[in-house]
Amino acid sequence: MARNYMFKEIANTDELTELRNEWLSTLTSPQDGMWESFRNSGKEWGIVQDNELIGYSSIGENNQLIQFYISPKHLGKGESIFKEFIEKLSIETGIVGTNNPCYLSIALNFAKEFNVNTYLFRNNYPVYIEEKEGELKECQNEDIEKIVHFCHYSMGAPKEWLAGYIKDLTEKKEIFYLEHGDEIIGTCEVRKSTTAGDFADIGMVVSPDYRRKGFGTYLLNEAKKIAIEWKKTPICSCEKDNIGSIKSIHNSGFVSMYQLLLISFN
Repeated sequence: MARNYMFKEIANTDELTELRNEWLSTLTSPQDGMWESFRNSGKEWGIVQDNELIGYSSIGENNQLIQFYISPKHLGKGESIFKEFIEKLSIETGIVGTNNPCYLSIALNFAKEFNVNTYLFRNNYPVYIEEKEGELKECQNEDIEKIVHFCHYSMGAPKEWLAGYIKDLTEKKEIFYLEHGDEIIGTCEVRKSTTAGDFADIGMVVSPDYRRKGFGTYLLNEAKKIAIEWKKTPICSCEKDNIGSIKSIHNSGFVSMYQLLLISFN
């Protein structure tokens, strides 16, 4: 047991800035924007030795471990610290990216089983996508209400959450919608990464009335073109069971070389 270590809840996340930057430099591929937001909103714990912060972790919903990092000079004790931590907090599952070698290399030692949860995609080659009817527009403040209504209808997400999310994207000029006449066919997002300046997360939502007609691929490709115009490398992600989205992503020239794994611990 790593008895000379202790764990403390972190109220001021500024304390973790140096460690987070150190961790980001270890990634073999940029982190996914959605999971980045999950990590940032999780409960943070610091790993302390002799009053020095040598690592940290994040715990998300359902007591799931979504980040674990220890500075390289302390990695020799990484497994014992990890074991003590998950036992202390009764953690049974975790999500870890195969692009996150520090967390992955430790967590696999305690894996009872693991499965792919999410595919992480990166743009690989250009594709030609036939133009679709409708006009792609940048969302303006006066459009927010109808975009919220569209996304609620198409995704089922809560309107209250959508209102804040879409307002934020609109202010950053990162959300667009395809409209034909008075009907919204779909939306796409191009979210500039806050931690990897050369990258942008892209995504799309298609109306249930227009699915399986190539609009998902079209919107992703349009988002990809916008990211490239901004001199950003487009990346995206998709849960492994979302077959329709995976097909659109592949058709847009993306490939997955990294995944997020759902791990059950011993």
